Amino acid sequence: MSDHSRTMDPGVFEIVGKGVYQIFGYALSAMTVVVGEDGVILIDPPEDVEKGRRMRQELEKITDKPIRAIVYSHWHTDHYAGVKAFATQEQVDAGEIAIIAHRDFMDNVIANSIAGDGPIIAARLDYSLGTLLEVGPRGRVNGGIGPDFVMETISLIPPTIPVDDRLEHTIAGVRMVHFWAPSEAIDEIVTWFPDLGVLQSAEVIQGESFPNLHSIRGSRYRDPQAWFKSIDKYLRPLPAEFMIPSHGRPLAGRTEVARVLRDYRDAISYVYDQTIRHMNKGLLPDDLVATVQLPDSLASSEWLGNFYGGVPHSVRQIYVGELGWFDADPTTLAPIHAVEASRRYVALMGGRDTVVAEAERVAGEGDHQWAAELLRHVVRIDTDDTEARQLKAEALRHIGYTTPNSNWRNFYLTAARELDGTIDYSLAISIDAPDQVAALPVPALLEGLRFRIDPDRAAGVTAAAGFRITDTGDTIGLLIRNGVVEPITEIPDNPIFVAELPKLAVIGMLFTDLNQGLVKALDDGHATLTTGTPGDTASFFGYFDPKPHDHVTLADR
Repeated sequence: MSDHSRTMDPGVFEIVGKGVYQIFGYALSAMTVVVGEDGVILIDPPEDVEKGRRMRQELEKITDKPIRAIVYSHWHTDHYAGVKAFATQEQVDAGEIAIIAHRDFMDNVIANSIAGDGPIIAARLDYSLGTLLEVGPRGRVNGGIGPDFVMETISLIPPTIPVDDRLEHTIAGVRMVHFWAPSEAIDEIVTWFPDLGVLQSAEVIQGESFPNLHSIRGSRYRDPQAWFKSIDKYLRPLPAEFMIPSHGRPLAGRTEVARVLRDYRDAISYVYDQTIRHMNKGLLPDDLVATVQLPDSLASSEWLGNFYGGVPHSVRQIYVGELGWFDADPTTLAPIHAVEASRRYVALMGGRDTVVAEAERVAGEGDHQWAAELLRHVVRIDTDDTEARQLKAEALRHIGYTTPNSNWRNFYLTAARELDGTIDYSLAISIDAPDQVAALPVPALLEGLRFRIDPDRAAGVTAAAGFRITDTGDTIGLLIRNGVVEPITEIPDNPIFVAELPKLAVIGMLFTDLNQGLVKALDDGHATLTTGTPGDTASFFGYFDPKPHDHVTLADR
């Protein structure tokens, strides 16, 4: 991995004579700069404002022209969250700077934040990107497709120019065409500069690594067939003399660009096609991992190494994405719960001490994977078994230190920290960054309460509440029926209470204790009840989890 890290040294690449630059190695993503007649176009601000400011220093060495447009290639944080190093909401509102993204960009940000499965994805992201590890040979080495990844101040300015399937326009005298190219993200857009011969390939070409056809942190199914067909349809036909990915260094020369595009699409197609081929022969995920491997002609490509995405976890996801979780063995339809199964396995093997002793023996022989698998049963039965946790942690460390894939390595080493108690959750990524949350619409924020309803407390309950948001004009109703929450865009009939409050008070309510947050806003004079009493609000919010969980554990299951 150290050799791979040396490909990520920070600097600025220039496409001479084109006014196009890539500010590279300062963040997980690299920012593309296009200098036009009377302004600058930026593609993909980095993951936080701090890294964005360092990039801005480099930008100011290139030009003093004002920024006219910023493109978000897709909804992942490392492609927009540093935006406020380059623009303010006031500049955007005044029309001085355009923000360009796919039409579904904000919906995807919402669905993967506090209003959706953001909390568990954020927890797994900490493991996958190693944010809870120190930088160094025993912790994070690099981000796989970029240098070290840590997010400090996260910002967001909503897009002002949506891209549907295709958008051609001119900004700052620069003609550009955006294509929707579903691939690594469902809302991915690439940008083609026809007068410059430059293609900004976003993460359709993910970087100098095999693509992450599935993210082990958790993601919806990334259809490999759609991915390589996007390359075929939108990227390969272009007469690109230069290609600038959002991760990885730029490429020069039409032949070289064509070669990388061909190899990249061939690698995706090969893994998908061969996985389907062997699935049709009845192979199961473990068999597929052992069978489907890149041919030498592709594995030797400097753009297809096992540094970020990987073939083994890709074939597993293709199986699940195409067939679902059921492996067609009916004994897995209603299996014994994992903890109970582990209890029976341990008893069958001769008891806890025998299993621990065997794990120590095989670890001493270098079989750390089998040691970890044995100890998993012991830890499942008793999550407070300190000796078993320590031994499993040590086994995972041994595996992690020899793993070139950054996501796998970080998961091994972070899980080891969780098991031995040395993990520092204060370093965790926060999905409730104030600036990002402030950019989300209030209806989406309140709709997120769907995922906090407690069906036991709400069993047999029919109740409703209404909210009028004083500074945005939104009207939201929440209906509870037997543990289901239905959001509506009007005040419901017969509400328990109706609150009038500003957006900031809603945010405070959602990220503290629901009822306490609302009561505080009432006491401070920031909210009023036009219907109902504080006792009624306490009754209604009593059906919900009062506040988000601080963190979840992943390694002791």
